[in-house]
Amino acid sequence: MPSASLQERNVRELQELALEAPIQRQKRRSPQISRGARLHLIDVLSRWSAPGLAMIAGGSIYLAIVAGRDYPARALAWGAILLCSLWVCRRMRSEFRSGGRLSAHPFRWRASYTSASCVLGVAFSCAPVLLVPAGAAAGLAIQIIALMLLISFVAALFHAAHFFAAAAIAAPAVAFTILAGARAQETGIVAGAVATAVLGIAGLIFVNRYLEKSASRQYPRTGFLRRELDRTDSDRYDAHSDETRALQA
Repeated sequence: MPSASLQERNVRELQELALEAPIQRQKRRSPQISRGARLHLIDVLSRWSAPGLAMIAGGSIYLAIVAGRDYPARALAWGAILLCSLWVCRRMRSEFRSGGRLSAHPFRWRASYTSASCVLGVAFSCAPVLLVPAGAAAGLAIQIIALMLLISFVAALFHAAHFFAAAAIAAPAVAFTILAGARAQETGIVAGAVATAVLGIAGLIFVNRYLEKSASRQYPRTGFLRRELDRTDSDRYDAHSDETRALQA
């Protein structure tokens, strides 16, 4: 038995085992962030998402005005689709912040908001396809693509507290940019979209990891700390009982 083998060892061997124990614990995989840290990240997502939604709203108004001069029907249809998806996201956020129905279920709200942000990302990112036809001027198409990519990735940064919510906004922008470049047979647009996607995803991962580490420092895993305290108390009790047996002997 392990306890019997430990009792047969002398003090020096037990001290060597105690010195080796922390080194073995450091080799284990780092635990995931705590529930408190995840709740904090959900709160950050609900607060930071407002500027991102405002940027999408302002950019969509500008893009609709620019494209509506030549293609008013396309701008009207795209604006209606975007307005509905944007309204759903803003309503979900405002209800959560005001203590609405889903405020008592933050993880369910995060999943629902991520789904709504995916719809919003697709509706906003399809601007190069819906606003501009295939035979439109190259200057107008490039302007719409550039603004759409920039606004999408900046809005995704405001959703970086939850990586999937940020990716739901940024990924459709890259996909529709590649689609628009392939439709126009412009390899430069496709190459620019791929380069922007690499830089944008790297930035999203960096911000997301930074926020997760900050939340982990503020809200550490109490279960892990409790096990460490129990182990320390148990070691102290065992040492004290060993000293008592030695004195009684």
